[in-house]
Amino acid sequence: MKHRHISTADWMLDAIDSALERGDLSDWRKLFAAAKADKQLAQSIIAIAEKRQHGGASVLARQLAIRLWPELAGTDLVFPE
Repeated sequence: MKHRHISTADWMLDAIDSALERGDLSDWRKLFAAAKADKQLAQSIIAIAEKRQHGGASVLARQLAIRLWPELAGTDLVFPE
C-alpha cells in the first residue's frame, strides 16, 4: 500500500492504521499474511482496531487477528502511544 510517507515493509503503527481505515482487499491480505507470522503485529492490529473504531473494519480486523492467534482473545491490549 502506498500512502504518502507510510511504508508497509515493516507494518509500523501508522501503516496498520491506514490499511484498516483506507486499505483495499490487497492491503488487508498483505497485512494479515504478515500478522500470521508475527504475533506482535497481530497484537498491534487488535490494539489499533479497539482504539480507532473504523466502523465494521475494526471489528473484522480484530476478529481476523484473533483467528490467527486465538490466545489473544480476551486480553487487554493497550494501544502503543
